[in-house]
Amino acid sequence: MAIPFFDPQNHFWGAIGKFADVLVLSLLWLFCSLPVFTIGAATTALYDAAARCVRGGENGPYERFFRTFRREFAVSTAVTVVWGVLLAALGALLGLLWGAAKGGAVTAAAVACSFLFLLIPVGAACWMFPLLSRFTFRPVGLMLAGLRFAVGYLPYTAAIAAITAAAALACGFLWLPALVLPCLTALLWSLMMERVFRKHTPEGEPPPPEEEAA
Repeated sequence: MAIPFFDPQNHFWGAIGKFADVLVLSLLWLFCSLPVFTIGAATTALYDAAARCVRGGENGPYERFFRTFRREFAVSTAVTVVWGVLLAALGALLGLLWGAAKGGAVTAAAVACSFLFLLIPVGAACWMFPLLSRFTFRPVGLMLAGLRFAVGYLPYTAAIAAITAAAALACGFLWLPALVLPCLTALLWSLMMERVFRKHTPEGEPPPPEEEAA
């Protein structure tokens, strides 16, 4: 007879397994994001593995991560480069506005409105890669879809952007949270995004061939 504590179905060991998945997936995301231009592919893979395996209970989170990373690499990398340039340009513009506000050339209210305007492109970036993990897109179509979802589900977009900013700040000040926060952030995203994706997924739709073969 199995001792309850050592039973693999024990809730304790289940929690340990989930934590291990969160840790390993976060490390995989960090490693695969190192070239920077691959951060979109890594985020697509992380969201897919976190939502389907860590939260959804499917098996093989690490295999799913690498399978999704390879499958969506081309589209996600193209979008990362284009959207990264756009966000960098908007960030530089906001920096100029901030400097002008400190010099009295523009009002602080104008700067605050500019930061609110930045919510849409940042939120769109957060939507794009989870969308790519669920649906098939070309680069332009993915960027347009990200914008539509960011505007169409604005309350979710604001929450997702706030969660992402808080995680980025935490990782910027301390290195230890970076070991788990990438996957935890994806899981928090999924609480909102999966509700939205279900509205756009036909019932009974078969999985893609890659998933059937897995």
